[in-house]
Amino acid sequence: MTAISTDESYTIAPPDPRDGHMPPDHDLRDGQPLSEGAVRQFEAEGVVCLRNVIDVPTIDALRDEADHAVANPSPEARFVRTPGNPALFFYEFDLWTRYPVLERVLFESRIADVAMALMRSDAVSLHYTNTFVKDGGAVDKPTPWHEDASYHRIMGRNAIALFLAYDRMPAETTLKFKRASHLKPDPIYMGSTFIKGVEYGSWMEDHIPMPSQDELDRRFRTVYWAVKPGDVLAFTQRTLHAGPANTLPTRRHATSFNVIGDGARYDARPGPVDAPGGLDPDLPHGSIPRGARFPALRGQLG
Repeated sequence: MTAISTDESYTIAPPDPRDGHMPPDHDLRDGQPLSEGAVRQFEAEGVVCLRNVIDVPTIDALRDEADHAVANPSPEARFVRTPGNPALFFYEFDLWTRYPVLERVLFESRIADVAMALMRSDAVSLHYTNTFVKDGGAVDKPTPWHEDASYHRIMGRNAIALFLAYDRMPAETTLKFKRASHLKPDPIYMGSTFIKGVEYGSWMEDHIPMPSQDELDRRFRTVYWAVKPGDVLAFTQRTLHAGPANTLPTRRHATSFNVIGDGARYDARPGPVDAPGGLDPDLPHGSIPRGARFPALRGQLG
């Protein structure tokens, strides 16, 4: 296997007519239940697009909160900056602890119920939220190809993300996924940081270098969906994905709800962790992720 270069992991091909038809999406408008077909698609492909999960007035309020967070960042906020381009790429974890609308969406909206259904779990707990803001004109700030498991301390298949779009994201700027890459037999890949040229100093002993882009393209089809405010892209922590630069003139906002279900276990081994507090010294290796670090959203993990 040829290892991917740091620069190559940030290369995200633009949409092409040869990409063909994308997998189906699923509309949850007006409280429509998640279908068995959507769950099966998620299990087979590692990603699914769900329409109209959160209403537009709530999304408008979430967008205001995200803009306030950019203007009033905590010490844990991350800013990706590049020379000669003032357009920002901002992200911050667990804004729900400071912002009431995001907290309400986390604990009271359909997000947790949809996650529980996708995982076929009897319970769901929070791993963390991550809110992303890319300024208009952030044309040099893509999010590199990676799998979330690279940065997580959760073992098992029931660890997923629900990426809630606050804005329209056309095919050029929406997330891109490697279809069915969550089923790969490979160990977890080493992922780049979101700041080009700044890499982690160490990795867990069983993580391996990312394959070359050519190899990934041969093995996995790239899929994507244009989204609008309130849509969700749900994917597993082992699904390879990337975020293109924002070539639009307007900001792009979104929050990823990273959640865990039945069967998830805590990985206490040393290694890189992206989210603040991602390692809990009070949890033994292989234990059920519980406690203040992993608040329950529905039921109790077993």
